[in-house]
Amino acid sequence: MRFSRLFLPYSSCLLLLFVAGVASAADGLAGTSDTNSSDPPAAGAGPPLSLDEAVRLSLTDQPVLTGREAQIEAEEQQAIAARQLPDPKLSGGLKELPINTGESFSLRRDSFTEFTVGLSQDFPRADKRRLKGERKQLEADADRAALDNDRRSVRRDTSLAWLDIYEAEQGLKLTQKMSSEAALQTKSLEKDYGNGKASQADWLAAKVEVGLADDKSHDWLHRALRMRAGLARWIGDDAGRPLADSPSLPPPASGLPALIAAVDHHPVVGGLDKQIAASTTDIAIARQAYKPDVSVEGYFAYRQDFADFVGVQVSIDLPYFTKNRQDRDLAAALQQSNVSTERKRDMLRELHAQVNQDYLDWHHYQVRVGEFDNTILPDAQRRIDAARSAYEAGRGSFDAVLLARRSLLDTQLQRLALAVEAARAQVRLDYLTASQTSSGEAP
Repeated sequence: MRFSRLFLPYSSCLLLLFVAGVASAADGLAGTSDTNSSDPPAAGAGPPLSLDEAVRLSLTDQPVLTGREAQIEAEEQQAIAARQLPDPKLSGGLKELPINTGESFSLRRDSFTEFTVGLSQDFPRADKRRLKGERKQLEADADRAALDNDRRSVRRDTSLAWLDIYEAEQGLKLTQKMSSEAALQTKSLEKDYGNGKASQADWLAAKVEVGLADDKSHDWLHRALRMRAGLARWIGDDAGRPLADSPSLPPPASGLPALIAAVDHHPVVGGLDKQIAASTTDIAIARQAYKPDVSVEGYFAYRQDFADFVGVQVSIDLPYFTKNRQDRDLAAALQQSNVSTERKRDMLRELHAQVNQDYLDWHHYQVRVGEFDNTILPDAQRRIDAARSAYEAGRGSFDAVLLARRSLLDTQLQRLALAVEAARAQVRLDYLTASQTSSGEAP
């Protein structure tokens, strides 16, 4: 009886210390687990990195974007060149040189032998040159829409990478607490086992639970390190900075019908619109092939010891055999236009389905997070309070308090996973439906 009176205040003090802060218990466990005693080594010095700042950094000096901008500039230059007349051609030669008379290979004795120099110019039809220039400009416009999509993709992928790190590091913190809880329970059962109040099986089961909790911590640490390496793909060395405490994502500004309507203006759809316009231009170019082009050549002929000549020649294309050339090109252009139109229809279906799925995911996870916040987590906390009250009143065991606390931490991990999934769905929705500024960046 005297031993019980001495042990009860000791256990009560241990409980109060434990409830006051699990972090202190984790520090006391430093000798048994390096993972539990330190923060993730991937987080370096510097101000906290918010989700918005990570996105802003990813859009600065991004090779994917600068490369696309260079491609657009190249195609715009090609569009200007395509509208111009082709370069003139300079020709020269020797004509009418005899080879089988007494004047063979003489440059003087035969009056027909002449040295010529000429200048020729092709004159493709103006409409044909204009259409080719428009075709190149449409390619540049399609790449400009692709640039807008690249910006959205970089924003999305950077945000998802940030969320991956956030989930891993928050999960690591919670599992470190779970490991500490399991270690405290093991110590308690070890004492009970020594006093004959617990079986060896219970004590060994608690030790296994400590090992599993440590393994979870190592797994989350590995994820955090790996995800930081992934974020460095977009923002470089800034990926090593510690993260902000929360993503701070505003909810979608409108309901599902408005989001579905917004996806019709996605840059991928805009790029397909440019492809349809380019196909229409290809049809017009194919029709121009039925119309002849003109070439003009002027020349000067020099004859030694005889009179010199000048002359002009005009050449005109004769698109007469059109069955297997012009007709085929026109038919191909018409079919290609159908391909572009059907591709746009299919893309709209795909994007509408993605918006529906992501919106349903976001709403589903938000509802579940609300249930955790309003019901499940408070009930888990009340379970701890009830177990602690029963223990303090001598009607319960310390093991029940630890079990309730560990259950709360496990519930917090589930809540974290749901919240991050909701944020991921919201990021995907933003990629699909965000409005665009004149520069192509989402505001």
